[in-house]
Amino acid sequence: MRLIEAILYFEVLGRTRLAVEDRVKRTVDGLKMSPLEIKRLDIGDVIEDPELDPLSFSALLEARVEGELRDLADAVAEYGPTLVEILKPGRIEVPAEGLSDLLLNLARKVRELRGGRVVIPIPQNLKEIPVPEVGFDEEELWEAVYQGRELLYRLSLVLPREMERDTLLKLLLLEGCGVNELKITDLDGVREFSTEAVSSFESLFAVAFRYSPKTLEILEPQIVDITAPELQNALSDLGSFVNSILMGEDLQKAYEKDTFSFKLG
Repeated sequence: MRLIEAILYFEVLGRTRLAVEDRVKRTVDGLKMSPLEIKRLDIGDVIEDPELDPLSFSALLEARVEGELRDLADAVAEYGPTLVEILKPGRIEVPAEGLSDLLLNLARKVRELRGGRVVIPIPQNLKEIPVPEVGFDEEELWEAVYQGRELLYRLSLVLPREMERDTLLKLLLLEGCGVNELKITDLDGVREFSTEAVSSFESLFAVAFRYSPKTLEILEPQIVDITAPELQNALSDLGSFVNSILMGEDLQKAYEKDTFSFKLG
C-alpha cells in the first residue's frame, strides 16, 4: 500500500495547565511509538485565557507524519486531532476487503473509547424529514457505483431496542446513505439492523465510527478509489469526533457557554 504523508493538527484544551501538558505529552509519546514516521513535530506553549472558562488552558500541536492508511487512521482514532491535512498522494486505491477490515477496526476502537456503548443522538428536526424509500433497481445501483463513485456495502448495526425502523432510515439519510435492503431482528434488549446500502466513501467512513457496526462488507467496487480531499474530510471528521469523546462534558460546557455568550453579543 502507498505511503500517505499528512499533517495532524491538535488543539488541546483543558481546565488546568497540567491537564493540557499531560495530554500533549501522551499524544507526542504515542505518535513516536506508533508505526508512523514523524517528519516534523511542532509543540506550542500552553496559554491561559480566563474568558474560555472552564477550558481556560490550551496548546497547539502539529505533527507531520508518513505511513500506511491503517496506521494513520489508528493514530487519528487514538489521539483525536482537530484537523487532518493530506499532503500526498493525490489519490489511493484500496481493496474492498482491506477497507472493510480497516473500518471495522476503527469502529471497535471508537466503541472501546466510549466504554462499549453506542450512543446515537437524535436531531430535533428529525420528525420533519420524510421517511426515505428502501430499494433501488439494478440500473440505479450500477450508476451510483460505477458512474457516481459510490460504494455498495452490507452492514449490521446493533442498536437500542427503542430504535425504530423509520428513525434509522432518516438518520442514515442524513449521513448520506441510501438503503437498498433492511432486515430487523429483535434480540435481548437490543435490535439488529442488517442493511445493504450505497453511499460515498466519506459517508460510509462516518457511519462506521459513529454507529460501530457489528459487521461490514464492501460489495462494490472491488478496488476503492479515494482522493486526498475525501480522505482528508473523513479523517478530520473522525478526529473531531474522537476529540469530543476525549473532552467529554468539559467540551460540552464550553460549547454551551460560548454559544450563550455569542447570543448575548
